Amino acid sequence: MMMRLLFVPLLMIATCSSSESPLAGTISVAARQTTGPFQNPARVGECAERTIAVILTRLNEKLPSKKPRPGDDGGSYVRYTNNDTQVSYEWNAALVHSKVGDKVRFCLISIPKDCPPGDDRGRVYETTNLRTHGVWKMQDDPHMCGGA
Repeated sequence: MMMRLLFVPLLMIATCSSSESPLAGTISVAARQTTGPFQNPARVGECAERTIAVILTRLNEKLPSKKPRPGDDGGSYVRYTNNDTQVSYEWNAALVHSKVGDKVRFCLISIPKDCPPGDDRGRVYETTNLRTHGVWKMQDDPHMCGGA
């Protein structure tokens, strides 16, 4: 029994270099395509880690825990600690289960085309809450580039 207890840790040490962890090979390809901690993903498929700072409706009200009736939907809004935002005209169930302080993976999935120079609105991000594993897809602005 004592031999088995020593063997596993020694095997892990022997198979890993000083800069590797035993789990280094288990990180997904998507997780490797990340940007710096405050840099926004610039290309489709790039991701960054964010921390939720604010969860509201797009009308600056508390996001209801249950789906509102048609006509009462104030949409969804989330702001991260680096001031990135996502907004939708629809209530979002995955966002309801999130909390301020939750860490998320924030991945760029769509960039609008034919936008006026300097107008970057309308980028769509898929966000995964790393605590709840809930996923939502929303734009960074309620309007597309060139819009209101």
